[in-house]
Amino acid sequence: MAVKDLCRSDKMLAQQTQAVIQMPGGSHTLLPQGNHKSISNSAVPSDAIENGSMIPAAPSRVDRALHFGVDCAECVHFTHWEPGGEYVKNLVVKNVVMKTQKMRYKLPQTRYFSMNFPETVTLSAGMSWTIPITFRPVAKESYTDTIEFTTSFGKFNLVVKATLPDHVLTFPNTINFELCPIKETAKTQFILRNDGELPSHFDWQLHEPFSISPKTGSLTPGSSVTMTVEFKPQDASVFTALGVCSYGAKTGQSKSTLTKAINVYGIGKYSHLSTAGNKTTFDFGEVFVGNMSEIRFSLENHSSVHANFKIKQTEGDADPFFSFSTTGGVIPSQSSLEIVITYTPVASGLYSTEYFDIGTVSGNTIHITCTGRGTGPAVSLNTQLVNFNDVPAESVTMRALYIQNHSETTAFYQFLVEPNSVFHFDKPSGSIGPQSSVALTIKFSPLEPINYYRRLYCLVEHQDALYVDLLGTCYTDKRRPATFKPHHIERYIQRVQNGLWMYGPEQLEEMLKTGTVVCYDSVLSFAEKHQETQTLALDSAYETSKIACEYFYENMLPTQAVSLVDTYVDFGAVSRYKMVDSEIIRVTNNTKGKMSCVWIMPGEATKEESAFAVTPRVTDILPQSTFEFRIHFRPKTDNAFYGVQLECYVFFKSMRNFRLVNELTFTPPWCLTPTIVGNTFSAGEDTFIPKVSFSSIRLDFPSCYPDKSVYRTLRLTNTGDTPAKFLFIDPDKGGENDPKPTSGSIVLAQHQQLRGIGGATPLASFGGAPFSVKPRVGVLHKDETQLIVLRFSPSEQRLYDQVLKCAFNKAPSNTVDLHVRGLGYLPQLVFENSNTLCFKPTCIGTLAHKEFKARNNSRIYLDFQWRIPKFYVNLVSIFPASGRLAPNATIVMRCTFAPSAAKDWVLKIPCHYVHQDDSSASAITDHEVSHRRTSLTVIGEGIMGRIVSIPPVLEFGPTLVNAVTEREITLWNQSECDMEYYLEVYRVKTEPQLREENEDLLFDKTLRQASILEANIERSECTEIVHMRDTSLNCSTIHKDVEVLVPNSVKDQESGLEITQTSSILAARSYQKLRVRVRLRQQMEYRFKIRYLLPTQHLDDHLASHLRKHEQERRFDLCEISALGVYPSVQVTDIRCEGLSKSQLWEMFSLQRFNAVLLSFKPELTSSTKTSSMLKHGTDTKSVDFDFGACAVGCDPTVMHMNVHNGGVVPVEWVFNFPNDLEIEIEQWADPGDYTEEQLHHSMIMDNNLFQVTPKTGCLFPGESAHVVMTYTHDFPGLHRLPVTFRLKDGYGSMNMGKDFLITFVGYSVSLGRKHLHFLRGVHEFQEVHIGTTSPPIQLYQLTNRGTVTLNYHLDLSPLQKIKEENSSFSVFECLRSCGTISPGQVEYIPWVFWPLEVRQYEVDIPITVSDGKTKIITFRGAGVQKFGSDIHPYGLLEDPIPSSQVIRMPRQVGYLSKERLNFGHIPVCALTRQILVLCNESDDVSLSFKWILDNSWEPQALKISPLRGTLLPGESRICKVAFYPSKTPQFYFSDIICEITNESEKELYEAQKAVAEIARRGRGRPISGGRVVQSASESNRTGRSVRRTRSPTERSQLSRGQMSPSPQNFRALSQGKMSQGCDNSRKHELRNAKFRPLPPITPPKSKHVSLPERPEAASAAEERLFTTSRPASAMSVASTSLISVIEPPQPFLLHLSISSWTHHVDEMLEHDEFDKFFIFRVNRDPKLGKDVPPNPDINPKPPNVLHEETSRMKLPTDLGNTLKELLSGYIDEIMLEKEVQGLTDNTTQRFKEETEIPYFAQFTTKPKNGIFKESGKTRPKTPQHVALTGNACVASYNRPIQFAQRLVELEQEEATINRLLRAGEVQNILEAALESTIFNLMQECNAGEFDITKYGIRIIPTLPSPDV
Repeated sequence: MAVKDLCRSDKMLAQQTQAVIQMPGGSHTLLPQGNHKSISNSAVPSDAIENGSMIPAAPSRVDRALHFGVDCAECVHFTHWEPGGEYVKNLVVKNVVMKTQKMRYKLPQTRYFSMNFPETVTLSAGMSWTIPITFRPVAKESYTDTIEFTTSFGKFNLVVKATLPDHVLTFPNTINFELCPIKETAKTQFILRNDGELPSHFDWQLHEPFSISPKTGSLTPGSSVTMTVEFKPQDASVFTALGVCSYGAKTGQSKSTLTKAINVYGIGKYSHLSTAGNKTTFDFGEVFVGNMSEIRFSLENHSSVHANFKIKQTEGDADPFFSFSTTGGVIPSQSSLEIVITYTPVASGLYSTEYFDIGTVSGNTIHITCTGRGTGPAVSLNTQLVNFNDVPAESVTMRALYIQNHSETTAFYQFLVEPNSVFHFDKPSGSIGPQSSVALTIKFSPLEPINYYRRLYCLVEHQDALYVDLLGTCYTDKRRPATFKPHHIERYIQRVQNGLWMYGPEQLEEMLKTGTVVCYDSVLSFAEKHQETQTLALDSAYETSKIACEYFYENMLPTQAVSLVDTYVDFGAVSRYKMVDSEIIRVTNNTKGKMSCVWIMPGEATKEESAFAVTPRVTDILPQSTFEFRIHFRPKTDNAFYGVQLECYVFFKSMRNFRLVNELTFTPPWCLTPTIVGNTFSAGEDTFIPKVSFSSIRLDFPSCYPDKSVYRTLRLTNTGDTPAKFLFIDPDKGGENDPKPTSGSIVLAQHQQLRGIGGATPLASFGGAPFSVKPRVGVLHKDETQLIVLRFSPSEQRLYDQVLKCAFNKAPSNTVDLHVRGLGYLPQLVFENSNTLCFKPTCIGTLAHKEFKARNNSRIYLDFQWRIPKFYVNLVSIFPASGRLAPNATIVMRCTFAPSAAKDWVLKIPCHYVHQDDSSASAITDHEVSHRRTSLTVIGEGIMGRIVSIPPVLEFGPTLVNAVTEREITLWNQSECDMEYYLEVYRVKTEPQLREENEDLLFDKTLRQASILEANIERSECTEIVHMRDTSLNCSTIHKDVEVLVPNSVKDQESGLEITQTSSILAARSYQKLRVRVRLRQQMEYRFKIRYLLPTQHLDDHLASHLRKHEQERRFDLCEISALGVYPSVQVTDIRCEGLSKSQLWEMFSLQRFNAVLLSFKPELTSSTKTSSMLKHGTDTKSVDFDFGACAVGCDPTVMHMNVHNGGVVPVEWVFNFPNDLEIEIEQWADPGDYTEEQLHHSMIMDNNLFQVTPKTGCLFPGESAHVVMTYTHDFPGLHRLPVTFRLKDGYGSMNMGKDFLITFVGYSVSLGRKHLHFLRGVHEFQEVHIGTTSPPIQLYQLTNRGTVTLNYHLDLSPLQKIKEENSSFSVFECLRSCGTISPGQVEYIPWVFWPLEVRQYEVDIPITVSDGKTKIITFRGAGVQKFGSDIHPYGLLEDPIPSSQVIRMPRQVGYLSKERLNFGHIPVCALTRQILVLCNESDDVSLSFKWILDNSWEPQALKISPLRGTLLPGESRICKVAFYPSKTPQFYFSDIICEITNESEKELYEAQKAVAEIARRGRGRPISGGRVVQSASESNRTGRSVRRTRSPTERSQLSRGQMSPSPQNFRALSQGKMSQGCDNSRKHELRNAKFRPLPPITPPKSKHVSLPERPEAASAAEERLFTTSRPASAMSVASTSLISVIEPPQPFLLHLSISSWTHHVDEMLEHDEFDKFFIFRVNRDPKLGKDVPPNPDINPKPPNVLHEETSRMKLPTDLGNTLKELLSGYIDEIMLEKEVQGLTDNTTQRFKEETEIPYFAQFTTKPKNGIFKESGKTRPKTPQHVALTGNACVASYNRPIQFAQRLVELEQEEATINRLLRAGEVQNILEAALESTIFNLMQECNAGEFDITKYGIRIIPTLPSPDV
């Protein structure tokens, strides 16, 4: 077992071992395990000791115990030694296992360590062995050696060493602070220990942000010191430092100094605190005074370091109404701390807003806002008026009054009324619980027959005072005053407000009579405005303190009719044994009427004797005079306090009797209530010790505006058993010894500080004290509570802090200090950023918004209002425009800037603000005297903005219908301003519109101008004009693009486009990506235009803070988006079968319908159950039949090659499912056993593999094609029908999304000797015919004999008679042939004429009978259509859904046609039209021969092809011209002609084989019958011909499942090089339009031909020579007859060319512009035959002499014939007599010599085989004969005598003859033929490689009308 493995096996034994080392003195030292150091890591192999370089490895103590069962010291270490000495140490070895061990050791290898001679020692379990080791040093150096021990368990080494003394300091290598908050200090400690044997001095060096202490010091051996390392990062970074400790001797010698390093790591991190939910505003709402409200919030630390935080107030003068449970602390990382905020309001109406900051040293700062409002109880009276009505004197009347508390706190109230007053309350004071009420009983006990009225005030603690008006009328039998009613009070109050307060009833009546006073609604007022003397206002209180202010100035108002001058009288200390001097109370009558005064003493109604009396008790007071009353004091008890409130009722004397009272001048009485006090204590004696408590000794008043007042209540409670007198002393002017007013003037009282009972003092701004009290003095009886009203009225903005002293019982020691504090504030409104607001550049016409903060720096409410100058109204607005700011509150305002021009703007907007009453916020008027003003400077810039799109045109390309496709566009704001925009989506539709007639006239005029300037314009421009004329003038409508605004949503059916706009704001110079999604609903092209709308906004003139948008927004083009909706597009583009044309196959397989069904592909949810049901019941309404035709039993299988092409943009998966492909194989017991005949028929077809499809499934990527081979085997006679599903599925879709189409495979195998007339379908559709036509076309119906014998057919035309009768004896349908005979495999065309009378559909059922008696009913159907203008196609082509190009190459095919379908379109009868096509030989080594074959369906001379036959060398192509000359009868032509292609290489091979076979036959003397040779297998594969053989059942099964495929040599994929057998993911999805294909390349012979898709290669020439020459004649022996028995000639390959056209009568075609494009051949009448001579479309290439002979034999009209004969003969003779022509004719190529003589139009060429070839360097000399002829002609021409007159006549005759000749039809025919032949010759030259037709531009010169037209 390895040592390391044993070390890990058990560690328990190591914990039980210990090392014992015996010192030389005999003592033993016990060494703990942890102090022993293992040197195993530094041990070396033992074999290296001899060299002295390495130490053998020594196991540790634990390893020795585990592996060897021995415990001993880690090593033997000698210290403190000197050279020359001898030192001995004892090593104790102990057996720690339970087994006896034998042990011995090996001596150390060095001579410095010595031991006893080694002996074997036996140690029992637990026994020890002591071994002495001697050390003898010789030098001052270190020594190391090992001792090898051998135990029962193995060998181990023990290290023995001796070291010198050294400096050794130990400390950790690394200190990692990890994460620490920045700007905070983290500390850690470590132990620095001196493990050496010498004293060491250390010195540390450590750089910031780390520090270490102590930096220096000394350590004795074995001592240690605690080091402290600090880390204080200043930024968030990773810090690494290297701390270096230099230690050694303190002498400083460098040799004795050692260094050791420590790595210190730390990371500075920011701490981040936040409140839970990021809530920073804490609103306590309304809190009752004296209560505490708490709000808790969590302070969360989201950072990875702890956070030290502190909470401090941002303002130093803030009131301590808010307190935090903690103002600092530490929050650990990812932790939170709950903090409690407490709000304690001290005054009602005190609104507090304070700001606090929670900051951290290393992180963020949180700004906290605390708001709250102190509120008092909501106490109210159920009524403010109690009317006792008329009450008899000396009687008592009671009324009830309810006082209610609507708040949630207890309220204390007090009615200021004496207990024995006229109006007596049973509960004048008390407490009201929360949400409760107290019922009070008021007793009215009058004595004097007068009117009584008193406004009684009710003080409520922490609330404004209440009042109740008490009134009543007392009468006696002798005197009855007028009844006092409540409306008298209201009328008097209004009279006082109207300035009539100083007039008595008598004066008022007199003034009514004089008209000075008038009455309105029973209220008197001056008739004219009366200017009263302005009196100085005593107070300006807030609405919330109106009643308290009224109480404070009770009976002391400037408009008071009667006033009490002395409100307080104090008799002082008197003795009841002495006569007390009376005091004076003065009452002043301030009116012009005489008044009466009645005093009511307390207890008078209850017959109680009062200590105070007034004389006189009843008296009159003259107008505007003062009367002095005497107050007498008669105390009855010693050492007592007396205090009472007297009642004095004053009224106009005329009010004493109701007979003297006028209702309009009724005046209520006044009640004056002076306070009278006194005591009977002796002077100098101590009074009672008062026990009076205050509700609070500190009163904080709400902040107040200067010249206004706020009021508070203070509750005093006498908790003692004796009365207590209280007195509030003014600290500035002393106590109650202040001088009393010496004058009764009210004005004097206003300007002096009135003492008395208190109150009625002027404001501080008018010389009064800022704090005043009422009542200032009073007596508190036992357990009585008194509410004191205090007022604060500042005169300036500052803090008022004052101490009011309240003395009790006249003792200075009984004084309580009341601290009152209030703030006087002026409103101050400031805005952030020094009242400046800067806007970034703003787009003109848009609005820029920016928020800013406005703060009320005062502690009072202020109302603000923005007053924007008129010239700035349309540029800037601020919201809110006005409002109220709470004390010290901040509001966020929003400024809107709307620049009107591109320039810099600096606007100064004034804001007015004022302090108003806090009850309501009203608008600031211009007449407001105290309002203030500040301004906000708005700085902005107006610029123009623009947004562009990247890219400007976004093309989605083809997109799958109903699929969501996403793209992105990027918007770029190029300007320096933010832009607010909105997107609008416009769909561009192309709609036809009627073209005005003026446009044609304008176009004709333009065209004439163009003809005049033709010399100055380019030909390309002329061509463009003509093209526009052709495309636009032929249409009665024009197409224009119409833009329609559609919703921006993909869910909308009309739109289908959605642009997701993430934000309506695009920042300046920024980009914004928009997601564009399209979901197209139809398969068509969608075009969209995207515009961005910049809403033009302006500021409303009337509502400057609201925005209004113009209806005329600015729209700009942004981008265009286009997409093409497509379905998964799979189409059949080609179908092939040998012996059948593409037209026939297209009809048999119904491919037009099949492609139409495939185009309507809309994926839906499919399942195998649905597909099985479709196969079983045939429920698909879009099913098609694939008709494989009919053939005799035993014939070769019918093989169909079909090309399936994916022309879409998405992959498509397709699969053919046979009925057995979807069936689940069931067990035999579950098989029902009963099958229908149809099911059995299907099973027979599938079991015998009659129909096979290879491959059956595949995946087509865009642009790919698949070659599908379908085979029908003729093994069983009869009709075979098999339903097959063709499933299409989106290649990106799910497995169950697709579409199934039902296809019925139909095939018929005819028994030998049976007749079979094949019908493609039961309904035949005729072409639509216009009604009203005079010559309907002849249309052909095809019948095919698929049987093996000739058959006769007959059409029963009797149903036509019925149709004729229904249409007024008009033959709508007419059959031109009703019977006939068809040979096997032949086709019969039956001509029909369909002539409709009206616009509707006609149909007739015609029975067709075969000679054997079978009848088939065919439905012939046709439709008549209305003729609207030019219904013929503008290009004159017929609609042909069949592709004209070949895609699939058949196995034996070598040559191919450039196009397989020629569409001559709509042409007039007798019009000669031509088209060309190219026949190509794509082989590189095989020559071909071709021959065109026309069937009997074509009329003679109707169709001619030139050349009819020819040969093609390898790689050669030949242009063929097809001339079509229809007959005079309109007809619909649709037929195929055959081009027979013969492989000349195979033909040569056949001839060689035939010759060899003939030699063999002659040699053996027997003939070869039949002339047929069976090819070998190799030849069959090489030539491409298939050999019919019978497949095994296994092969049939494999083929049915698609596992077998046709031979790759025979069926190679031809579309784009390879057949698509599966999905090719490497292909790129592209939309390729395969509808129009270019012509194949026109290549010269033997040039390297770039072939189209692959084809089976033919046998090479080398193989042919090998086959013909390598085998000798003797090979055809009897032994070789098995290889070749019959010789077969090569079978030609058939190419089919489809010809289609519809001929019309000339009269019908004249109506169309297309008629001018046709050439009508002028028919010549043959006089011999008596019939028309058809045109010769191809002027036969005959030599000149032949042409001359023929022309000489032609008998033309006398004049015309001679003229033409002379012209043609002369021209040809002159050409052929040229020496160049004669020279060329001698050098013609062998090719022309072999065929015939050179034609007159043979081309001059550089190649021998292309025409007349001139050999280089050879010229024919000019013959003398030719020179003579030329010279004689010239002499004759010069010597001919000519007469002038005779010459003129001849010229006129010549001109007439030429004009008549040019107008002749024969000449026009010849000219047309010559022009056409010239063009055709050019094409042949191009094909021959003589020149490049694309090298020179083609110019089209339009035929412009003459100016005179």
